[in-house]
Amino acid sequence: MTGPAPPFPTRHKGQIPVTELLAKASRSLLDVWGEEMFHSRGTVLDVLGQRLMVFNRPEAVEQVLVTQADSFAAKPAQLRKCLAPLMGEGLFIAEGAGWRGRRPATAAATACPAPPRAIAAVAAEWRDLWRTRPAGARIELVGAMEACAAELLCRMLFGAAGGRVASAELARLAAAYRGKISGKGLITMLALPESLARMRVSGEARRIHGAVDRLVEGARRLPDHPMARLAEAPGMTKAMLRQEAISLLAMGLDALAGLLAAAWFLLALSPKAEAGLHAELAEQLGGRPPEAEDIARLPVTRALLLETLRLYPPVPLLMRVAARETEVAGVPVPAGSLACVAPWVIHRHQALWDAPDEFRPARFMPDAPAPKPFAYLPFGLGPRHCVGKEMTVNMAMLLLATLAQEFRLHLTPGPLPVPQAGLTLRLAERLPMRLERR
Repeated sequence: MTGPAPPFPTRHKGQIPVTELLAKASRSLLDVWGEEMFHSRGTVLDVLGQRLMVFNRPEAVEQVLVTQADSFAAKPAQLRKCLAPLMGEGLFIAEGAGWRGRRPATAAATACPAPPRAIAAVAAEWRDLWRTRPAGARIELVGAMEACAAELLCRMLFGAAGGRVASAELARLAAAYRGKISGKGLITMLALPESLARMRVSGEARRIHGAVDRLVEGARRLPDHPMARLAEAPGMTKAMLRQEAISLLAMGLDALAGLLAAAWFLLALSPKAEAGLHAELAEQLGGRPPEAEDIARLPVTRALLLETLRLYPPVPLLMRVAARETEVAGVPVPAGSLACVAPWVIHRHQALWDAPDEFRPARFMPDAPAPKPFAYLPFGLGPRHCVGKEMTVNMAMLLLATLAQEFRLHLTPGPLPVPQAGLTLRLAERLPMRLERR
């Protein structure tokens, strides 16, 4: 069984000079991977005086992210330089005792199901919005899914205060911050001293802090929302609460928006997958809006989204600093080395997947063989895996199920998007599509 193979960045052959590698990284971190990386067990590079060790073997992935997680707990200083002005010591970049103290409360706050009414309300609003559009109307998919994801997350985290106006403001501010730490902006941030890097993004960070503080203040009085649960955690200060809210928003927004946009794009490329989705929704829902209880009854919808995450993992590169000299899958790792596990590479590795560049949702159907161990990690693995992974997939399922019952999206003439990545992956900057009523 075959499927469409959506475009991916050109893969160079053989080794290239470090200067060319850095030039590629300034455009997109996806461009740095040569063809041999999708066949090999990994590589070792010395880049600007830093030992960089890329691990592709499943047993190496397991050791770096799971069994030796204590030795690879720290994230690189370069990442902190980009994100600390925004997130402070939020869970995504916190380390040591700070991370261990915060993670249980944040995980518990997001482990509860998202308030079904909040998700249903946002899905219904977008359905009604699309109903007002004429047949064949153009929709800019990436921007629409970013706005939709921002609404979903804000309503889930902050309740009624996180409505369309507040979520649109946060999405705009997040885009401005992302622009400073992506592409050439990322290279600039890494080259600047810590103090100047902070100054470069301080305006955007300050505006996001103010917007989130206002939302948190209202949400902490709502007992059914994550911010209220987090606010009750022992020792949780106002600044800490803001940091966790921003961490959940920042990473959740990119992950959810990217998943939704890529899913619609892949459905437009694959009439067979689209027909399978429509058949399941008709059989299981019969035209009614989906509810949280329906999630377990929509295996085709879930498989489609899991395969989308394989092809477009939200964080395409995971980097950890070796705290001490160790060994990974028989390879000596000096202290201070950067250990790299790239979901973008692992998910498309020839030794781990059949036809890895093709879109095949059947890989994740209940009766399909499970992926090879440690070969699928769209939200990371081990103690530092993303606490919002189930929440992200479930929200995407409910929104997609609501809209796909009534609408399909068609690609417009022009080249297909080639994904790019800074710290997170993006399907495209813009992707116009044509809306059709079913």
